[in-house]
Amino acid sequence: MSQKLSLLALVVALLALFIVWSRPVDHTMAPHKETAFERVTRTNTLRCGYGIWAPGLVKDPLTGKLSGIFYDYLEALGKHAGIKIDWTQEIGWADFPTALNNGRIDAMCFGAWPIAEEAREVLFTKSIYYLPVNAYAREGDTRFDHAIEKINVPNITISVMDAELSNRLAIDSFPKAKTFSIPQISSSSMILLNVAMKKADVTFTDAWTAKEYVEHNPGKIRLVPSDHPLRLFGHTIPIAKGEHDLLNLLNTATDEIRDSGELDQILDKYDPQKNALMRSAKPYGESQ
Repeated sequence: MSQKLSLLALVVALLALFIVWSRPVDHTMAPHKETAFERVTRTNTLRCGYGIWAPGLVKDPLTGKLSGIFYDYLEALGKHAGIKIDWTQEIGWADFPTALNNGRIDAMCFGAWPIAEEAREVLFTKSIYYLPVNAYAREGDTRFDHAIEKINVPNITISVMDAELSNRLAIDSFPKAKTFSIPQISSSSMILLNVAMKKADVTFTDAWTAKEYVEHNPGKIRLVPSDHPLRLFGHTIPIAKGEHDLLNLLNTATDEIRDSGELDQILDKYDPQKNALMRSAKPYGESQ
């Protein structure tokens, strides 16, 4: 009798083990992974990655001190949101989606242009302002005046920067032309210098970058006249996929900065003539 009971107990035990092993794994029991928003609210700190491109963000080569539109804007945002801005590390243009999604940084605190391809990897805040991008050629070169399509031929070389808009424009709009490429960590003025030095015929950049280059190198390059800019891009802050709470925090703080007049003060500091960038329209009408 005891042998039968032992055998029955063994069968019951094996059956119980089989049921446990065959039961679907409950992934809801996995340890919770802290989100960037939760980390920001816990530490009261936003860890910022950044890129250098004047006047959006400038780094003093001697002291390492940062300045520029996005530095002033993020510091104002931190005050409104009650958080400290930690300028954690400089990150290459092609590397920031990975840095965001693996948690190295909480936000790419620089004026990134929202591009649909990158929107598959990151979220973009609302645009802080808009910046037109134009074509620039050597002084005296009028081949492309009001005929930008003439760039798209095999005997024309475009000066571009890896993983940057100049390269995207060359690939998307002028695929027949050749390119002369520089690394993404190079100075933004290098794509213009390559045109001036006849390493390339034309390049694409924003009015600020071109203005700064012309001031230091007069008579070297010129704006290619056209009926409209090649592109018009908003400047945003990218964050990791799924971080909608953090997105809401940054957008809400931006609204406060804009509605208080602080954003206009910041932009006036770097664009006093109001001719280098386009400001975002306010979501309300001016009172009469």
